[in-house]
Amino acid sequence: MEMLLAALLIASNLGAIPAQGALPAAELGALRIQLTIELNRDRAAYGVGQLGTDQIAQTAAQYQAEQMLASGRLEHVDSAGRLPMTRYADFGGKADYYGENVGFRAPAVLDQQLLWAVLVKLDEAMMAETPPNDGHRRNILSDNYNAVGIGIAVGPNGVFMAEDFVGFHAKPSEQEPTPTH
Repeated sequence: MEMLLAALLIASNLGAIPAQGALPAAELGALRIQLTIELNRDRAAYGVGQLGTDQIAQTAAQYQAEQMLASGRLEHVDSAGRLPMTRYADFGGKADYYGENVGFRAPAVLDQQLLWAVLVKLDEAMMAETPPNDGHRRNILSDNYNAVGIGIAVGPNGVFMAEDFVGFHAKPSEQEPTPTH
């Protein structure tokens, strides 16, 4: 609860969220920082290393979030037919490991505090997944990844989020992480 309150306080200092078009850079940047903190809290609870930021993955994730918003569909394939790793490579990236989580909530949210609450709910839903249907959760907790790029798009079709995870020279884990409470 403390974390949500802190995030809401930070979000309350953001400007207005437009009804259409891209989120203002300051608001988008603040939401990305907060979501990365949230992902790292999830990972820390399982003893998994922290994620940094990968700018190319962030560009690819933002592109995908905007593609999903425009089409009104939650999907990993973009309008050019590219899968996440191909999209990342086309933007100039090269990684040993790559994974993507996408999420959606409707309706569109124009209030910055509510938008943050929506993003938290998406993260909570991904972390609540149970095997064998826990692909989003496994991406978040994978020690193959050491960086993330986050895309967020808001418009008439709802709130779309893409988290693109990148790994460089990581060793694949054979075991499911366990909580370190």
